[in-house]
Amino acid sequence: MAICCAIGIVAIFRAPMAEAEEGGIVADVAACLVKPKQQVQLGSPVFGVLAGVFVDRAVPVKEGQLLAKLDTTVEEAQVALDQFRAANTTLVEAAQTDLQWNKRELARRQQLAGNMFSKANDIDEYITKIEQDRIAIRKAETDMSTAKLEAARSEAQLRLKFLRSPMNGVVTDIKLYPGEFIYEQTPIMTIAQVDPLYVEMIVPADRYRSVKVGTIGEVRLKTPVDATYPARVDAIDAVIDAASDTFRVRLVLPNPDNAIPAGIRCSVRLLDPGAGE
Repeated sequence: MAICCAIGIVAIFRAPMAEAEEGGIVADVAACLVKPKQQVQLGSPVFGVLAGVFVDRAVPVKEGQLLAKLDTTVEEAQVALDQFRAANTTLVEAAQTDLQWNKRELARRQQLAGNMFSKANDIDEYITKIEQDRIAIRKAETDMSTAKLEAARSEAQLRLKFLRSPMNGVVTDIKLYPGEFIYEQTPIMTIAQVDPLYVEMIVPADRYRSVKVGTIGEVRLKTPVDATYPARVDAIDAVIDAASDTFRVRLVLPNPDNAIPAGIRCSVRLLDPGAGE
């Protein structure tokens, strides 16, 4: 922030009036700084030992790409155990077998009761056993459903050990390497989104009404690019800084090929929004 302010808070000079009238140019040129759209300190939501880092500094990455992983030995074993329990149908099958047997036995007892060879309490006993078997089946099915939920939880815990890129960008710094221990707030690497880029400029307060969202600016990039690109205003601060009597303006600069490095100095000339009408 100190660097941005040091570069951005500069005197704004007036261009010649002829230039202001020709081509619809708002006759102000301001210094600016090109910044990444966002920078992320990639960390881990869980602690553990870093098992692998699969990218290096300055390497482009895609959203969702696997960048690093923690040791997953325990989590993989827990997932295998929970998946086995979730797929185990033995208790359900055993309860269903008991149910079928007791149904057949009840039918035999009822037949014998018609011939006066079976007692009433024998029939009642097997009716009770059949109800118990049905309860046992429901319990076994509930246990299987619970095991599936536990397996899903274990898989989610395992996925937390795999660290993926939250966006398209480029790796700007590697802070930890395999074998090092990670706490929940320990950053592993820094990723910068450089397409698009943000161009930050600071404008005097008397220009507040003349700058609009959507205004096109000509961004003159200094060394090493030394070229001019169009950019569009997408944010204007709603608060004017009382100490410097300035406000900040942000422009969006497309950078599809990552040809423009972030962090370089520039100057911006804002074009009259009504010039093309």
